[in-house]
Amino acid sequence: MKLERVSDRVYANCEGKTGGNVGIVIMDDAVAAVDAQYPVSGADFRASIKNYTDKPVTHLLLTHVHGDHVLGNQAFEDCTIVSHRRLKERMERSLADEWAPGNLEKTLEDYRKNRPERAYLYEGLRIVLPTETIEDKYTLPGLEMIHLPGHTDCSSIVYVPDDRICFAGDLMFAKRFPWAGDPTANPDHWIQAFKTLLEMDVETYVPGHGPLCGKDEFEKHLAWFEAARNKMKELIAAGASEEEAIDRARYPEFYEDTGDRFERSMRHWYKFYSKKG
Repeated sequence: MKLERVSDRVYANCEGKTGGNVGIVIMDDAVAAVDAQYPVSGADFRASIKNYTDKPVTHLLLTHVHGDHVLGNQAFEDCTIVSHRRLKERMERSLADEWAPGNLEKTLEDYRKNRPERAYLYEGLRIVLPTETIEDKYTLPGLEMIHLPGHTDCSSIVYVPDDRICFAGDLMFAKRFPWAGDPTANPDHWIQAFKTLLEMDVETYVPGHGPLCGKDEFEKHLAWFEAARNKMKELIAAGASEEEAIDRARYPEFYEDTGDRFERSMRHWYKFYSKKG
């Protein structure tokens, strides 16, 4: 896997071909990796790090729980794997449900049958849980991991202040329509996360998906999220049904949704704001 130089000690892969974006922060005596993709691509990522530094990889920092960021954890099993507490709890619940041996094998068979071009990424999958959890903040030399919910309730960012770089995880889908339909996604928290990220002394953001970006991309997403939230709340207050609200909440001036992200996200938002009243 090829990593792009972001600064003298920060590198990232933002190609998006084999999972969410990943990267490394080279510290004084060691390396912290950020996210792990899938089993095959995670192993490729781990092996590639030696091309950029001879320092040992000691930590894996997970930005959130989605499979394209955590199913490659096994490649970093010898490291301290750090996540928010809720991320580990959700992985533990999944081990008793969707990731239970029988269910997991069925999922892999479905991928082999219906998405063979990506199925290979899951080969050899073994679920590896975080070894250390945080509530608010975790600090290593030259970087901070900060809990910032929105995309999920376990989302965190990795901030490298001296380099003015931030790994934003899936709080940012740069140059594309976001996935905002996770069961724990909170649009209000996400909007606040955008504002927090904009206030930080950051020049370059590594998004969870898409190319490196600056504050202008966050401003664009913030404007859309606020408009979409307000529209959804207005429609619910006016008595719109779920289907009516989804149909009327579209904002063509934002990035085109090439799949079903908009519909699935807005279904979640409708339920979220209906319950919230």
